[in-house]
Amino acid sequence: MAGLNDFINDDGSLKSAELDEAVGGTPNSDLMAQARMSLSGIWGMSILGYVLYTVLVMSFSLFVFSSVFFVGVVSGVAGGDMTAATNAMQSVSQIVELLVSGAFTVGFMAFFLGIAQEGEARLELLFVGFRRFWKSFCVYFFYSLFVLLWTLLLIIPGIIATFRYAMAFFIIADDEDCGALEAIRRSKEMMAGNKWKFFCLHWRFFGWALLAVFFTFGIGFLWLVPYMQTAFAKFYEDVK
Repeated sequence: MAGLNDFINDDGSLKSAELDEAVGGTPNSDLMAQARMSLSGIWGMSILGYVLYTVLVMSFSLFVFSSVFFVGVVSGVAGGDMTAATNAMQSVSQIVELLVSGAFTVGFMAFFLGIAQEGEARLELLFVGFRRFWKSFCVYFFYSLFVLLWTLLLIIPGIIATFRYAMAFFIIADDEDCGALEAIRRSKEMMAGNKWKFFCLHWRFFGWALLAVFFTFGIGFLWLVPYMQTAFAKFYEDVK
């Protein structure tokens, strides 16, 4: 049986690789290897999916911003209260963004879940969230609400909550019959005893993220994000 010393370096730091494999299930290193295998031959399509998702989100945000700006200008030209009109439109835009954020998120998860499950990069999966719009909105709303409530207590409980409910979006993407609160509950059950392992999986990509920022000026994220998301989808497959 492993002792505490097996997980601590001589300088007192944690051996994250050993710890994330000690909690059971498929080791994170194997999940990452499985992700690379699933991406083999479809890196181009996976990057295209990521770029398309980013363009869609940015385009929507730009449209909302432009609408707010346009209403403010028109109101000012017409002699109305430009500030009041702009504030009103900003409130409306925030509500609209809240409504669609869940759909975008579920679609993003569905795309990489398709890669993890089938080894296929199907661009149409990016729009699954809009076909399950109400469930996507609700799961995003409850996820944000629960994380916020835990964060109001302390930062650490809030961070833990993000991992506790992290699988909810994958669940909605994977099971069209599952409701939002059911997805939250199932995610909580899946992540019981697995939150630290999922944290360690994130940590394994930290060095790659630094390289992408400082040595490729962000271009490396075109490969890193699909790799990360596919690994996270493999994690979901392992714990579900």
